[in-house]
Amino acid sequence: METFMTSSQETWLWIGTAGMALGALAVQVVGHGMKESHHRVTSFFVCAIAACLYLLMAQGQGDIVVSKATLALTPLGVGADVSAKLVYFARYIDWIVTTPLLLIGLVTVGLKPLTGGGEQTRERLGLVAGIVGADIMMILTGLFGALSIDSTHKYVWFVVSCGFFLAVLALVWGPVRAAAAEQGAQTAALYNKLLGILTVLWFIYPVLWILGTEGTGAISLNTEVAVFTIIDLTAKVGFGLLLVTGIKKMSGAPAAAEKSAA
Repeated sequence: METFMTSSQETWLWIGTAGMALGALAVQVVGHGMKESHHRVTSFFVCAIAACLYLLMAQGQGDIVVSKATLALTPLGVGADVSAKLVYFARYIDWIVTTPLLLIGLVTVGLKPLTGGGEQTRERLGLVAGIVGADIMMILTGLFGALSIDSTHKYVWFVVSCGFFLAVLALVWGPVRAAAAEQGAQTAALYNKLLGILTVLWFIYPVLWILGTEGTGAISLNTEVAVFTIIDLTAKVGFGLLLVTGIKKMSGAPAAAEKSAA
């Protein structure tokens, strides 16, 4: 039973803290001067929020020991079988805020900006609400599973979480991707690149969950924390930098073309 933070875990959590903080700064620097500043702002807060939550965990404030004691009568008296595990709950607080922001950054690349109201606006809001809502439920139910000691409860919540994950994928690969294609080859190419990267990275999370201490325990908590940190940095800092550089390049392309033609 792993019920305390080791020096290895602490080191990786400090690496996560520093990496996210530097990532937030890098997004601001790289995105300086871009026309669509909301992408820079969103990506900055994804990294800044993650930096704060990693700092919380690194200082030993973002974890909790979940335990369950089963009592039984034995010839020697009352015996107790105690099950316990360390859960980094701050990780889920991070994800429940940052993953919707990541998705909003992705979705606003694919969806054409609305200029008026009416039914189209309502449909667009419904689509975004569906994506964000499914994402939040994915993280919440994953947390419920992480906090469960009973194996049946744990895997039921894991399956429910995966169901919401598939719902998110269906929406971003379906209607949003189709909308990106309607905006032209350049927008479609950027959206597909970001979507592909995010999808591959996000598929690692449930695999790591099931292999880690919150699932089967096939890998140690030390390994779990290290891999989660690396994937988090890639999915947040790496994705944010690709997003702002891609939007900045795409925004400047027409102007550059006109200048070249002149």
